[in-house]
Amino acid sequence: MAQANVHGTALLVGSRGILIRGPSQSGKSSLCLSLLRRAPCQNVTAALVADDRVDLHIEEEIIVMSAPPALSGMMEIYGIGIVKESCVPRANLSLVVDLVPRQVIVRMPEPSERMTEILGRQVRRIVLAQREPAFGADVVMSLLEHEDLFVS
Repeated sequence: MAQANVHGTALLVGSRGILIRGPSQSGKSSLCLSLLRRAPCQNVTAALVADDRVDLHIEEEIIVMSAPPALSGMMEIYGIGIVKESCVPRANLSLVVDLVPRQVIVRMPEPSERMTEILGRQVRRIVLAQREPAFGADVVMSLLEHEDLFVS
């Protein structure tokens, strides 16, 4: 069975599981927190799956994300510490958000750059500037409104 434990933050927004990746202190938890707070304003449910470490495995050809048991429901807020957050035990991965320095973002990415491979499966991918959680959350929420972007 294909599985992995990756550095990242995972959440469920509506029916979409999102994996946020990036280097340490790039704003993964900040983007997650912004999405958790913005989604209900648009009548969309949202919940944490995992922060800092995410377990991935394949079930019936779908990548499933969950938290390592010791980290379930815990989220680190930079400068504050570890806080308890409402969470769900798992989510099916629909979107990968990679946080990178603004200067390396390609303005109009090629179709091949809009996908990434995880556990041998192709997953929709977007690249956002690190440390810009409010703007990143707005982009992700806008993207989630466009179902056609998730058709491979």
